[in-house]
Amino acid sequence: MLSASLISDPWFYLFSIPALLLTSISKGGFGLGLGVVAVPLMALRLPVPEVVALLLPILCLTDLVALWQYRGQWSWPLLRMALPAALVGIGLGTLAIHHLPEAWLRLGIGVISVDFAWRRWSESRRPTPEKDHRLRPASCLFWGATSGFTSFMANAGEPALAIYLLPFKLSNRCFAGTTAAFFAAVNVTKLMSFSMLGLFTRTTLLTSLVLTPLAVLGTYAGVLLNRRMNVTLFHELTHAILLVIGTRLIYTSLKVIL
Repeated sequence: MLSASLISDPWFYLFSIPALLLTSISKGGFGLGLGVVAVPLMALRLPVPEVVALLLPILCLTDLVALWQYRGQWSWPLLRMALPAALVGIGLGTLAIHHLPEAWLRLGIGVISVDFAWRRWSESRRPTPEKDHRLRPASCLFWGATSGFTSFMANAGEPALAIYLLPFKLSNRCFAGTTAAFFAAVNVTKLMSFSMLGLFTRTTLLTSLVLTPLAVLGTYAGVLLNRRMNVTLFHELTHAILLVIGTRLIYTSLKVIL
């Protein structure tokens, strides 16, 4: 459990501030999936269940901002297919976070992190093939469930959702709106699951409140960075950091497991 002294612990802020800023910068429209760094980075300092519980209320707040910004600009047909599958993924995540030991959770987060960084690095170095954009139920089920599961475990659902959405060649605003609506629904469902698991405590919620202004700052920073900074360079640096963090989590968890 989080101790009340956490709010005054400088080491906690050393990990949580950059993690939260990257998450909110992504919500502000600068890049896709930067928020995947948050849980692995904070998991270097805190247990995984407490990290995701601490971040979730802040994510719900940024979801409201995104929903307002892109109100009505989402694809209902795509959401109707993906959201039920996401519920399956959330259910699997609930079982995993409740029954798996902490070392296995850290190992899972590490594997997700390394896999994400490697995939994005590989994709940036090869041309994207033309894809068939028909609505395929099997694809919707797989990527929707994967997004729900990875969102539950590590707030890392955006890459899987992007793989599902990108072949449909949505406009920028429709893509952003569909993503915002999907994760708003997913995160509300996660609130209920986390409450059932008893992950929310007074200290967790108070710490979330203390960190909330950073989410607002990061969202505005994302808007500014989207206009001014070289997004490719920023992503390369972020993915390199994520690769190091993920490798560290895998190493430390395997030392415990083995």
